[in-house]
Amino acid sequence: MVRRSTGERNIVEDKSTLSTAEVDEALASLDGWTRDGLMIQRDFVLANFSQITAFLQHVVGTIAAQNHHPDFSLDTGSRTVAVAVTTHSEGGITQADIDFAEALNAWIP
Repeated sequence: MVRRSTGERNIVEDKSTLSTAEVDEALASLDGWTRDGLMIQRDFVLANFSQITAFLQHVVGTIAAQNHHPDFSLDTGSRTVAVAVTTHSEGGITQADIDFAEALNAWIP
């Protein structure tokens, strides 16, 4: 685990690299998430621009809270936010990635 202090907050990231079996087990309970090589990814399809805006605010808040930084893109035509997460410093999928995915899945429109 990596502990960082950012002003008043202490952020704890669990950068334990997960085995293939551990990732598969975690993905079984993460609705919509799949493995793509050394990352996990999900497309969030939203109903309208208001939901897109609210979801992106949730993504930004999760980034700040967890100090973990995914790749994400927005396709306004299909109202889809694609999110991919990996722990580059560890060269693969870690518990921090699973924690990030769980936090995004907790968003309620």
